Amino acid sequence: MKQLPLLLVALASIALGVWFGLQSPDDSEAPYAHLGGDFTLQSDKGPVSLSDFRGKVVALYFGYTRCPDVCITALTKVSQAMRALDEKEREQIQPIFVSIDPERDTPQIASEYARYFYPGAVGLSGSPEEIAEVAKRYLVIYEKVPMKDSAMGYSMDHSSIIYVIGHDGKIHSLVHHADTAEALVKYLREALAGKPSKDPA
Repeated sequence: MKQLPLLLVALASIALGVWFGLQSPDDSEAPYAHLGGDFTLQSDKGPVSLSDFRGKVVALYFGYTRCPDVCITALTKVSQAMRALDEKEREQIQPIFVSIDPERDTPQIASEYARYFYPGAVGLSGSPEEIAEVAKRYLVIYEKVPMKDSAMGYSMDHSSIIYVIGHDGKIHSLVHHADTAEALVKYLREALAGKPSKDPA
């Protein structure tokens, strides 16, 4: 049963990959034009908007701080990728973590969690309604799952995709749960260079 959440994540990611593949099939220059967009949420230092980082490349991930495995894997991947880049490249990239569990993850908690994986990362939270709106724009799938026999009370099943966002604030590529840190480095560098979007799936 412990493998069920990972299976759900994998199936959700596959479903999203198929959905993305069916969209804008003739628009190879902007395959994700229908997805994403600017948003404003709260960090421990105040409101932060995606547009604050216009001109940089953003590695955006949605998860929650009590996630036992999937989020740790994804954020470790982001950390490994950032450390594989040179200093000049790192200066042009901003990792962002958005909590899908605002009931427990305050802006302070989300921020501290993000910085645990990479000191320059930004952690964000907000009201349930704000999170739901942002998640909808990025087609993030998540669901609260009660855990009757656990002190945690509930867990959050969710899709696991790292969104690589280009200098222009538009999604450049998607890095799925099964992709490696090396794959993420590749897509970050392509976004930095302004190369056309390609889905790593």
